[in-house]
Amino acid sequence: MAEANGIENLRRGYKAFADSDVATLTELIPERAVWHVPGRGPLAGDKNGREEILGFFGQLAQLSGGTFKAELVHLLGDDNYVVALQRTTAAVKGKSIDSFDVIVQRLENDQPIETWQMSSNPYEADELLAT
Repeated sequence: MAEANGIENLRRGYKAFADSDVATLTELIPERAVWHVPGRGPLAGDKNGREEILGFFGQLAQLSGGTFKAELVHLLGDDNYVVALQRTTAAVKGKSIDSFDVIVQRLENDQPIETWQMSSNPYEADELLAT
């Protein structure tokens, strides 16, 4: 059933992200996936394909000096979509962010083919990562 698999895959993705487990992230992110990053900052825009998405994750770690954290708060989903509520924290050069964010994934065959992220503090996130 896609609902259970989509939710479990996203749960595994959060753990792999927190553990810097690139092998598991590579397994979970399809080659043709798209990740939509909102905002006007240096990391905003669409990330097309697994390599660009993994590169984006690496940039988050690099720009934040490894302080970027995405703490899973809650997951829900059905056969077509999985939604994650997360707490995002990071610190860069004495500035910090603590926001409540949403990740929405559109599934095909239990895989996240398209992901949108939305932040409760989008301009703050842009400013923090532009420093």
